[in-house]
Amino acid sequence: MKITETIDPLNKFNHMSLNEIKETLGMLPFWVVNPNHFDLSLKEALTLQYGFGGLYQSTGQTITKDGVYQYPEDPDLYPLIKIERGESTFYQYQYGLIAIVQKDGSSFCTRMD
Repeated sequence: MKITETIDPLNKFNHMSLNEIKETLGMLPFWVVNPNHFDLSLKEALTLQYGFGGLYQSTGQTITKDGVYQYPEDPDLYPLIKIERGESTFYQYQYGLIAIVQKDGSSFCTRMD
């Protein structure tokens, strides 16, 4: 499976060192690229590794084509990391928010903290 990782894909976190960004990301990027779960969809793989029950779809947000997380009346959130994994693109934001965007533009968003 082809995987491409880009830390700070929109160059919005240049005030943080690479180590600070990696520390903020925690374990989630490792779960995305875990080869033991390539036979599962990204959502299934994350749910299995999370271990705290199902992941629930949040509502009201929009993910732009550049991966910006937008929610009405809140400031935009920029991705700390973008990982392209097969047919899915994973974005991780501050506050434990993630988005999985499919090639058809559909998305699944939740909080994993």
